[in-house]
Amino acid sequence: MTIIGIMGCTSLILAGFGIKDSISAILPNQYEDIFNYDMLVSLKTSLTAEQRNNYIEEVKQKEDIQEVVETYMESGTAEKDNNSETVQIVIPNDNQEIDKMIKLRDVKTEEPFTLSEDGIIITDKLAELVDAKVGDTITVTTSDDVEKEMKVVGITENYVSHYVYMSKELYQQVFGEEYSTNVLLIQDNNLSEEQQETVMQEMVAKNEVSTVTLTTNTMKTLDDTMNSLNYVVVVLIVSAGLLAFVVLYNLSNINISERIRELATIKVLGFYDREVYDYVTRETIILTIIGIILGLVTGYFLNFYILGTCEINILRFEKVIHPISYVYAVAITLVFSIIVNIVTYFALKKIDMIGSLKSVE
Repeated sequence: MTIIGIMGCTSLILAGFGIKDSISAILPNQYEDIFNYDMLVSLKTSLTAEQRNNYIEEVKQKEDIQEVVETYMESGTAEKDNNSETVQIVIPNDNQEIDKMIKLRDVKTEEPFTLSEDGIIITDKLAELVDAKVGDTITVTTSDDVEKEMKVVGITENYVSHYVYMSKELYQQVFGEEYSTNVLLIQDNNLSEEQQETVMQEMVAKNEVSTVTLTTNTMKTLDDTMNSLNYVVVVLIVSAGLLAFVVLYNLSNINISERIRELATIKVLGFYDREVYDYVTRETIILTIIGIILGLVTGYFLNFYILGTCEINILRFEKVIHPISYVYAVAITLVFSIIVNIVTYFALKKIDMIGSLKSVE
């Protein structure tokens, strides 16, 4: 029972820290590693080609702007075998330049992808939800309800929302429409948040611009949402610690009460309180160590199970447990074990040697 109790405690604590590690990894993975742009500028649909091109050139000449990549984006759906998900369709003006703003790479090998006319690249969580693999054909529906069958040639790493990437040539060939830039992905010259806000206000004031979204603001919004999940982690860790305390305390009391005559006898024979304490707790310590080791193993798999079941459709958790989390799980379990051992020490000192030996079994 001691082994099972400690194993359960350590498993829950490790799973709690593992969930926290996975949650905290989402934002840096998505908005610092995958997405490298600082601003997303949406242009008005009413612009003429000349107005659009003039404004894009104007933006590129700004001193605060380091890089500008033209794209066409629209919302749509991706469907396969009646499994449908809302997606953002992304079509860059230049297939080579998109890599400056968005890293398209294989989930397993991390090999970079290049957009081509062979097919589309979809994000990994989308592929999982619609059960699509490389070489499969899925139905892509645009915001204008135009449906087209398209081949999947790559599955790229992604953590927030679903995306479908295709080349401009493939888009024009399949949908029969001329490409027209409506979104600019912008990297600034390492501006502060205040400077970004100023640049954003200047852009919004322009007649050509519909909206401007700062990556930092998006990260703050998502971070607030993620922080609410940390309360769940705290409850899980505290509950697990209390479980360890209750299990060890009760089992120690049962152990002492069932061996009261044995313990009284060795005290009568001249054993010091410290020696009696070591005699009793040595077993508990060994069983606790075994429970912790098993708990680290089961906690690893429990963390994966919890993350797999609590993932929502638009998020993908990176299933990771940092080495320090293992240290914390062991340390917290040991702290509660030490507290119980201290309580046990005083309980052993109170054993009535004469009364215990006179009792009838």
